Amino acid sequence: MIKFPLSPIFIPANKLDWITKTFERGADSIILDLEDSVTETHKKKAREDLYLHLIDNKYEGNLIVRVNPIDQDLGLEDIKKLTDIDLSIDAFMVPKIEDSSFLSKLPEINVIPLLETPRSIQNIADIASQSIVKGLALGGADLSASLGSTMDWDSLLYARSKIILEASINNLFSIDSPFMDINDLESLEKESKKSKSLGFDGKAAIHPNQLEVIQKSFLPSDEEVKEAKNIIKAFNSSSAAVIAYEGKMIDQPIILSMEKRLRLVGIDPKTID
Repeated sequence: MIKFPLSPIFIPANKLDWITKTFERGADSIILDLEDSVTETHKKKAREDLYLHLIDNKYEGNLIVRVNPIDQDLGLEDIKKLTDIDLSIDAFMVPKIEDSSFLSKLPEINVIPLLETPRSIQNIADIASQSIVKGLALGGADLSASLGSTMDWDSLLYARSKIILEASINNLFSIDSPFMDINDLESLEKESKKSKSLGFDGKAAIHPNQLEVIQKSFLPSDEEVKEAKNIIKAFNSSSAAVIAYEGKMIDQPIILSMEKRLRLVGIDPKTID
């Protein structure tokens, strides 16, 4: 991945003219969806058209392709075709993964398992530990349907917490589930801030109008960036394992958090003197 996605947005893989327009609307990552957004009769054509399009077009932002389930031939064919030559695909989002058995059959690609069944949450440690897995994403709609729950924050808090735990253990990025009411930007902001506070690196979007809200919720403010730089400078200039900074105790875990904050805005913390 160029960097982990902050506000990846789903668009149908058969709407190729939307890619440039969506990046122009502020997307940092696009998830081209070959699964739910494309009808069964059009899936093979959508795959072929996407393949031909990516031969001729390169994009600066992250491109993720959500393939069809890989426990079916269709999903395996998606990956085989789209890894046939070097295309500008940063990762493949793999839906309905319930254990690592099918992941072991894939080539050396970047994979983001979409965790959207009770069994996938149960087996998340096994899934997250696979070397090709680079990130974890919550599929809240399918998971809540399987559980018989709502998609509310509290209803899926256990699943979210398990994803954050395993992402941290395995050094993976994490993507929270989309907020489905595209007109309720106030609630989207509240949920995005909860996602960030829990430890998610980003939140998926389903409409361009959601991008700015998500990005502002996850990106640090100018003051937070300045604070991170100053804390890192103070720590680097000291030989102590723990320092005091404006009344706060600063140790290595805090430094790691500050470094992550800077990476979110494209600053390499190693360049901070």
